[in-house]
Amino acid sequence: MGLGQLRLNPVLLYDLTFSEFGNAMRGHYKQIEEREKAEWERTRWLAAIVVNPHVKKRITPKDLATFPWEQKEKAGDGFSILRSLAQ
Repeated sequence: MGLGQLRLNPVLLYDLTFSEFGNAMRGHYKQIEEREKAEWERTRWLAAIVVNPHVKKRITPKDLATFPWEQKEKAGDGFSILRSLAQ
C-alpha cells in the first residue's frame, strides 16, 4: 500500500512509524473520497443543466438528488437512528 497507493519510495516508507503510515493512508482515502464527491456533484449539476430546458419549472441540482454527505444529522433518540439504518 505504501509503495503502490501512496507512491512512497522504500526509504521514505521504512522511515515512517505505524502512526505516521496510518495518518498517510487516512489522508489518501480522504482525498479519494473528496474527489468522488466532487465528481458526483459535477454530474448532478450537468444533469440539471440538461433537464432544465425541457421542464416548465426550473430545477436546481439538489432537486434531482441529495447526497448522503449533504443530509443534516438528525439529533434524535436512538430509535430514530436505528429506524433510519433499517430502511
